[in-house]
Amino acid sequence: MAFRGKKVYGESRQNVCAFCGDTSTTNNSQGVPVCNVHKTQELLDLKCICGDWVDIKIGKYGPFFICMKCGPQNFNKILDLNGYPLKSIDSL
Repeated sequence: MAFRGKKVYGESRQNVCAFCGDTSTTNNSQGVPVCNVHKTQELLDLKCICGDWVDIKIGKYGPFFICMKCGPQNFNKILDLNGYPLKSIDSL
């Protein structure tokens, strides 16, 4: 048997552009993974389910949002709620 190597959590993850759904290659000024076409665009005026504004934060596992009423929120959930055409990683 050949040695397969050590598995590392998150190594096989693919980041997806928040604006078009293509594979991201860089981050914009907010730290959100985007493709080269959208590297100058920013995510502005995003709302939570409760209707309050959310702030973008960057964590160990990628970007997420913070709502003052609800707490930490999933990145994909907030983008979907605000109408960004993000393709899920499962469908790729």
